[in-house]
Amino acid sequence: MNKKLFAATATLLVGSAFGTAPVLAAENPLDQVGIQHNMYLGCLMDTKASRDEALAVLVEKCGYSPGMPLEHFIATHQPMVDAIDPLRPMAENLAELRQQLSAYEFSFIVRMDQIVQNTESLDAAAVQFEELEREGIARLDPKSKNGALVLGGLSVVRHSARYWSKLAAGATSKPDPKKGWAIVSVCDAMGALFFGSSEMASSVSYSAYQELASQGYFPLYAN
Repeated sequence: MNKKLFAATATLLVGSAFGTAPVLAAENPLDQVGIQHNMYLGCLMDTKASRDEALAVLVEKCGYSPGMPLEHFIATHQPMVDAIDPLRPMAENLAELRQQLSAYEFSFIVRMDQIVQNTESLDAAAVQFEELEREGIARLDPKSKNGALVLGGLSVVRHSARYWSKLAAGATSKPDPKKGWAIVSVCDAMGALFFGSSEMASSVSYSAYQELASQGYFPLYAN
């Protein structure tokens, strides 16, 4: 395994001791999506790459295989990553998915937005994300394209909230740092839903984190 990816895996294993939801991990058949997301996100954070370098680092140092030449991968995917605005609601960033998802399936996106809007802390948001995931596990079909997509996004937001909770501990910054952590967590899910890929979700997550950090939402751990 790539050394950076191995380090990210270790980060994930340590993180799993914080706020775990073992029942959800066992019951969500798409839980591997969230696990892989955290592995690649941990790798990107470890390299401290710039936003412009993140896709290249994802391939060259984190072991992601895009299935195309690196230059073409960056040329086609960087504009899509850049187009995602972390301060816009998921429902706006993912408006095109309304044509693909049923109204009920899309409601999970709307409700993640509502959780972020109304939350007072990432921990409180994480509890509500897990409740939403339980509903998804009970009612969505993991064998269908749309059901798998939404369940993967719900797995990502749970694992993401766990990851960012570790970084949020003890952080003091402004404005509204606690909501900032919740925003970046749903950006992770947004990347998974937009690209249908845990690896690309990690690049969206990393980009959103750096964008929010540049606006003072929380300390930028890139120095």
